[in-house]
Amino acid sequence: MKTMLMLSACIAGFGLAAVPAAASDELPNCSPETVGVRCIERTEEIGPWQIQELVPPVGSQNSLSMSSQSFQPLPGMFGSEEPAELVLSCIENTTQFEVRFGQNFMSDVGDFGTLIYKLDDQPPVLLQAVVSEDNDALGLFTGAQAIPVIIGLFGAERLLVSATSFTGRTLDASFSIQDIEPAASSLRELCRW
Repeated sequence: MKTMLMLSACIAGFGLAAVPAAASDELPNCSPETVGVRCIERTEEIGPWQIQELVPPVGSQNSLSMSSQSFQPLPGMFGSEEPAELVLSCIENTTQFEVRFGQNFMSDVGDFGTLIYKLDDQPPVLLQAVVSEDNDALGLFTGAQAIPVIIGLFGAERLLVSATSFTGRTLDASFSIQDIEPAASSLRELCRW
């Protein structure tokens, strides 16, 4: 107990905070000096899409993610607000579709895993999603489930999603998904579909 208190005091004294190790903002750009270090190979913007390709420290396939932020922020913990984020990715040759809900605790237990989405003026679709490992997102984490949904977004301009957080808060977010088909070309090439 004393050791934990001393460690906490030391961390507080040096102004250190817990920061996720995988945060892409902290990753270096790839160069000859970054061999063996996870780094950013390239970044690109296509319409509302931020595209980022990462190189792993050793031997496996690069990963690629493309994201679009919601037009409006979502309420979070302790009165904070943060936009939702639509993320399409290819990680270890697996295509994934997820909606990140900021600082809201998500779950896929019972009806909490239901994600309702609506494209432009089309009728809403109910999707049974899976919660992410960090409980910040609902998504489809296998290519067999994610790819048909992503292809269904092609040609649309707006996506509205609605889900319920584990605390019972209804979360609605709308995204621009213009240019999704050309933006997804690198994702499709990397994940081979």
